[in-house]
Amino acid sequence: QSSLKMALSRLARSSKVFYPALTRLYSNSDGSIREAGGAFSKKEKAQEDQYFRRKEQEQLQKMRELAQQHHEEEIEHHEDSIEELEEQIKRHKEKIKRHKQKMKDHD
Repeated sequence: QSSLKMALSRLARSSKVFYPALTRLYSNSDGSIREAGGAFSKKEKAQEDQYFRRKEQEQLQKMRELAQQHHEEEIEHHEDSIEELEEQIKRHKEKIKRHKQKMKDHD
């Protein structure tokens, strides 16, 4: 069990993205101090749980910020597309107007 705990710990530290599910597995694994029981193990468990809750909240906040940034970029892209299409529509209307004027002039 300690080798699993060590592997999960290394994986959590080495990855750029923090995985809540992975850390929950790590935080729920029992160590030798916890097996002994007592106030120290309860305090350790509470501190560890608090640490992981804080990390999860930080992750969620970062994900929200990234999602907002993504949506803002998407909106900007679509606004640029709309502007370009409106310019194309304007050019086509002007061509139609000139074409109609030429048709009148030839009649």
